[in-house]
Amino acid sequence: MRRFIVIIVCIVLCGCMRASAQDMDTELSKLADNLAGQIKDQGKKKVTVLDFTDLQGGSSELGKYVAEQLTVDLVISRKAFSVLDRANLNSILAEHKLAATGLIDPDTAKKFGQFSGVDAIILGTVTPKDQNISLTAKIISTDTAEIMGAGKATFKADASVQQLQSTPASATNAPSSTGPGADLSDDKPKVAKTFGDLSVELQTLQIVNNGRFQLAMTLTNQNPSKSIWVALNSSDGISPKGSLTDAGGFQFVMDRVGLTGIQSASYGQYGNQQGGFSPALEINPHDSISATVKFTPFDGARQAMPGVCNLQIEFLLGHDFGTTRATVKVNNLVSKIDAK
Repeated sequence: MRRFIVIIVCIVLCGCMRASAQDMDTELSKLADNLAGQIKDQGKKKVTVLDFTDLQGGSSELGKYVAEQLTVDLVISRKAFSVLDRANLNSILAEHKLAATGLIDPDTAKKFGQFSGVDAIILGTVTPKDQNISLTAKIISTDTAEIMGAGKATFKADASVQQLQSTPASATNAPSSTGPGADLSDDKPKVAKTFGDLSVELQTLQIVNNGRFQLAMTLTNQNPSKSIWVALNSSDGISPKGSLTDAGGFQFVMDRVGLTGIQSASYGQYGNQQGGFSPALEINPHDSISATVKFTPFDGARQAMPGVCNLQIEFLLGHDFGTTRATVKVNNLVSKIDAK
């Protein structure tokens, strides 16, 4: 009888241990739901997730994985807030020369919030405990740097988790670690230009389809309260004004059929009385969009050459569309960028 009781007790204890340490992805989903509810209750509208670290502030691939999974789970939760992409987070930090380590400082957190539109940051620690991993997560307000919410999770340190934990975080993956010595340089945009409320980040220039260049860029509205409208300038409303000279001195022109995320428009086609130009892309306050443009050889036969290129693009930037006070400006971006 006594042996039977001992066996029952062991079974119960083992069951409790299994219940307290589920697999990692399941526990991260539960943690994300918990944090999402707190974020919604606090009325926050835009959040981002930093890499989780150990208690000494060191980074690992496990901490990056946790942050990536939480980001995805927060998006899936479909609560009344948006989530800043972690690659955009890194670009903003690099552009404004901010370190992730400083985001718990009230002044730095507030400055980051103004630049990015983020009003809450999620960060946390990863701590090994026996055969398990313990997570603690905190929600930090960018207004005050105060903790406005928190959560915990525990999962089993299986073979895959142990491998992630033992691998140092790679410098080339985004975003940066919250630990000391975090290097943002590898994920910086190649070029960042600002035209009033419009920030243009040129991310990559790649050779595609043998003879073309493809430029990827991010456009950000830095105005905290008003939308802006953006398009590529065009003399006829069809062909955008933009050119690229490759490392060999040959010219490429912007291809109107190679546009994604942005369109070309003719300034004056509708005029100031009707509020600007059309088609126009509206970018909400503190929001960002991704766009790509392609450049084809001017003579139709030239093959794209890697190396440093000279780039010129004209942007139309509009404010207060649909009002008699609408303003439209032509902004000329001229820069060098390396093509690969």
